[in-house]
Amino acid sequence: MVPARELLRMDMIEAYVAELDKALRGPRATKADLLAEARDGLMDAADAYEGAGLDRRDAERRAVAEFGAVPEIAPDYQTELGLAQGRRTALLIFFVLAAQPVLWRLTRHLAGGVGYDSPGYRLVDEAVSWMGTATLFAAILAATAAGYGVRYFGARRRLVRATGVFAFAVCVVFSVLGVLLTALTPNALMSLAGLPSALVFLGIPLAGIGVAGRNCLSAA
Repeated sequence: MVPARELLRMDMIEAYVAELDKALRGPRATKADLLAEARDGLMDAADAYEGAGLDRRDAERRAVAEFGAVPEIAPDYQTELGLAQGRRTALLIFFVLAAQPVLWRLTRHLAGGVGYDSPGYRLVDEAVSWMGTATLFAAILAATAAGYGVRYFGARRRLVRATGVFAFAVCVVFSVLGVLLTALTPNALMSLAGLPSALVFLGIPLAGIGVAGRNCLSAA
């Protein structure tokens, strides 16, 4: 059975932390760390006020009051969560696209691996190469800006929204290019391996990027 004193502590501080939890959106692990940090800070402050002579409930009430109302402090916490989501999304884009050249070669092999010299295929393949390289650099810049860049440019929730839009753009552009490459691969649409492997190696990762982009917009 929980002692009455501990129950009072849990009720007041946990209610505040629960309210803060409901006000925030973002990566679960980062959010849990921020909430744990807030809870520990409240506990330490309440313990200090109690040691100074206040009864426990008054000590907790004062600690919560000085910590700040949830609507006042939530935006700063939300910005940090948004930046964490932005970093994760940018890194996801980077690793997905960095793996695509190897995966696409495997897809082509499974689809037959012949006749890749048509002008249409070469044109789309070159577009994929240029767009992929540019996207990799953009993803690195976005991840850096949401991490170390905060020291120099400050926390910007606009960056998180921009990363979300960037993720959706990546999904659209590379979905179209992937479909074109698959369609221009001889017998790929008739192959038992060509289209399904393109779906697995490209479609599912792009869907994951789309979900991450949506989370960025939600957390911004």
